[in-house]
Amino acid sequence: MKSKKRVVGKNLSAVMKAASVVIFGTILHQSFLFDQFPIGSVLSLSLVLLVALQIRIASGFRSPNLFFAVVILGLLFLFSQGFWQDKMIPANQAGFIWSYGAAVVASVVAMWPRISAKQWRGASQTS
Repeated sequence: MKSKKRVVGKNLSAVMKAASVVIFGTILHQSFLFDQFPIGSVLSLSLVLLVALQIRIASGFRSPNLFFAVVILGLLFLFSQGFWQDKMIPANQAGFIWSYGAAVVASVVAMWPRISAKQWRGASQTS
């Protein structure tokens, strides 16, 4: 049985990682290479995927990924609002790609079933 301190620590770590990923992605997502290729969106979404996978692999349970996805959704919502008369995520193509893409990537990784190596070998040998 996993200790309560370990679960709380992993969840807090996931929250901090989500906050840093969203801040970094929000700053970077409007960058373009040669005014055509959205390099900022690609790098930001890749970072969300890699951090979500790292959290999923490092923890033996699902709650850190759920915290990661919920914090990403919440911060993306806050950053897209005009509370201070200036939106950090504007309603343009790059903003939509960043906000919806990050939410989808984090949610899919959190919901993806854990498949063990034994299950993979069993499925490949029966076919």
